[in-house]
Amino acid sequence: MKKLKVEVVSRTTLKPSVPTPHHLRKFNLSLLGQDVLAIHYGSVIFFYPSDTWSISQKSHSLKNSLSEILSHFYPLAGQLMDAVTIECNDQGACFIEAESRCQLKDFLATPDTQLLKELVPSTNPNAIRSTLACILLVQLTSFACGGTAVAISVSQKVADASSFCTFIQSWTATCGREYGTVELPKLVGASLLPPLDTVNSSVPPPPTTRNCMTKRFVFHAPQIANLKARVATTMGQQQQHVRDAEIVLAIILRSASAASQSKSSALLNVVNLRKRMVPPLPGNTIGNLILKYAVMFHENDVELHQLVSKMKTEFTNVCKDKVRGIKSEKGYKQIGESRKQIARLLNGKPRDINTYTCTNLCGYPFHEMDFGWGKPIWVTSPSDFKNLIVLLDSKWGGIEAWVTLDEQEMAIFERDLELRAVASLNPGVLMNYSRF
Repeated sequence: MKKLKVEVVSRTTLKPSVPTPHHLRKFNLSLLGQDVLAIHYGSVIFFYPSDTWSISQKSHSLKNSLSEILSHFYPLAGQLMDAVTIECNDQGACFIEAESRCQLKDFLATPDTQLLKELVPSTNPNAIRSTLACILLVQLTSFACGGTAVAISVSQKVADASSFCTFIQSWTATCGREYGTVELPKLVGASLLPPLDTVNSSVPPPPTTRNCMTKRFVFHAPQIANLKARVATTMGQQQQHVRDAEIVLAIILRSASAASQSKSSALLNVVNLRKRMVPPLPGNTIGNLILKYAVMFHENDVELHQLVSKMKTEFTNVCKDKVRGIKSEKGYKQIGESRKQIARLLNGKPRDINTYTCTNLCGYPFHEMDFGWGKPIWVTSPSDFKNLIVLLDSKWGGIEAWVTLDEQEMAIFERDLELRAVASLNPGVLMNYSRF
């Protein structure tokens, strides 16, 4: 394949079509977003084949609809002033247009992690207003064949995966003029969980990606079903509630831990608070509404059923003991203790524990995102933070996993026989698609 070279054609700031009222100009984030660094962005890339729309028509439609929807999601067009405050000054979202001479079918035949980075909006302070200013970035890339990629990046201080999905659903509905399906956001921020007076300065920046390697693995539905059957006899009734993502995550953790040769490992996972708080929050509640917690594994936890059981047990305990009473004084104290534990793990203490982080995007309808010219052929969310595992639903069933490890550990991990027996290493996207 000809090397993908993406050239930026234009960079525009898009403001909300209706100015934000003066009484809404200051938005305070909740306690849960307080520690998240401004340099943390979540990104999803949507790939669309060629159609009857020209690139100029797509650009015009995306820009107009984005301005419209930003009037409702106005914090995304604002500016981060400090750890807990957004000034909703309508400074705007960054919209980048780019082009590549590569054919989309050639690129999708062998997806490349490094090349995918060219399709994601740069959060480099030299490329945008400043590191703290830009909350939402969009890049529209056109390919030589007429296909396109739409990459959306949002600050994780402001939006978690559920918020991200709600925003894109509302944007695509507006772009496609399906106004009846536009889901307007419920913004809660600090009114739900007020931030603390001081920021936990012990939370480290993202682990360096130096000497790390990211690889894509696809777990197909039959293999996942087989894995579930393997743990059925040992987990009993608990097996009935095992999710596909838990099985996939368990085998990745087992293989990664073996490759690192660490005595113990930790998984940083999250609970979506919306359905689990008392009373529950609407699904369209916007913000960073996830509670992060650690699951500890020891060197004798090597069987899949042990890993899955520990993940499920810890998840249940967090929901029962922390989520239900999260607004109480005890709840705040527990959040503080969890923050300190996670900070220690991310800082490499104790040193014999390898810490992994999971971003689970399974269950969100990203494959349904239609801006008016059809549903995407492929959706992905590559990332390259050390020891990060990103999971997404595959368009054809199963789960796609992006795994970033130390180079030496990855060399062992990708050759793991049990992993390779149930997962394909970076298969072509077009193998199940004939439209091209």
